[in-house]
Amino acid sequence: MPETMSEFSKRVFAYLPSDKEKEIQVFPHARVDGDCIGTAVALAASLEKLGYSSRVILECEIPPRLSFMNIPGDLLTVVSPETQEEIFARQGLAFAVDCSEGSRMGACEALFERAEKKVVVDHHVSSAPKTEYAYVDGKSASCAELMYEILKEWEISSGKALVDQKTADYLMVGIQSDSGKFSYENTRASSFRIAAELMERGANVTDNAYHLFDETCEGKVRLHGMAMAAMELHCDGKVAITKITLDMMKKTNAPEGAADGIVNVLRDIDTVLAAFVVRESENGELRVNCRTKVGFDAADFAQIFGGGGHHRAAGFSGKNTDIDSFVKKIIEEAASYLEKT
Repeated sequence: MPETMSEFSKRVFAYLPSDKEKEIQVFPHARVDGDCIGTAVALAASLEKLGYSSRVILECEIPPRLSFMNIPGDLLTVVSPETQEEIFARQGLAFAVDCSEGSRMGACEALFERAEKKVVVDHHVSSAPKTEYAYVDGKSASCAELMYEILKEWEISSGKALVDQKTADYLMVGIQSDSGKFSYENTRASSFRIAAELMERGANVTDNAYHLFDETCEGKVRLHGMAMAAMELHCDGKVAITKITLDMMKKTNAPEGAADGIVNVLRDIDTVLAAFVVRESENGELRVNCRTKVGFDAADFAQIFGGGGHHRAAGFSGKNTDIDSFVKKIIEEAASYLEKT
């Protein structure tokens, strides 16, 4: 029989290092979002309450769009080539959240892959963990929901209150982020039950929703306008695609993360089954966000390009190609995918 969350939580609690001088390092995926960072910080803060030293290991600073979370700096460690070995020397256990492979962790990949002891908690259907201490629930709306269940079990095991107001808020950010304010198809009845419990512990739904979905700036509005104007429809209106170039970012003075939300608008067009936003990055990589409706599996499609995610939301990237050629390739593959389904 599949292992229950309660059984897994107890097993991981017993697996935590006996040497509390060692650091439990929590690894979210690169280009953090509300769910991965909310889950990661909630876990690190709870481990600190249990007497461990714990840090969230990041490839870069928390982006400004998530600054409202007010995450204490002493829970975060940003990796650099000069500090990698020092960070690794402190490692007692590597805990991946909202991802399961080092390849999704950017500059933190080696630190996770070299770990002797690993734990994975994830909710991506494309997850492929390589450890016996792994729990993946592809039906969960967010990784934060899974982490809340783990922390509740640890409260029983330890006799300590772990989910205080701040931790409840971190987890609520994760749930609201990945459920789209409880409106995405992945939202379950349990999502509302957990959210209700987190509210009872002090989480602020209203402020989180504003910062996650409504707060904006001039540069972001102008960027969205340019992206919408550049939108193309293909496959009899079933595929929508647009691109975000570095030149567009510069002309609009848009901040990092300003492209968030564009793909959802494209997906909401009545005829569209699959929407794509292709973005240029400073390192030459092309990053793609994909959102879909019933009839087009985003995670399955993303795997064609070596990516992954959920059935309705996924991502992938392209290297050593220009943005126009990559857009053309995505359209061709999407057309072929639609013919097969």
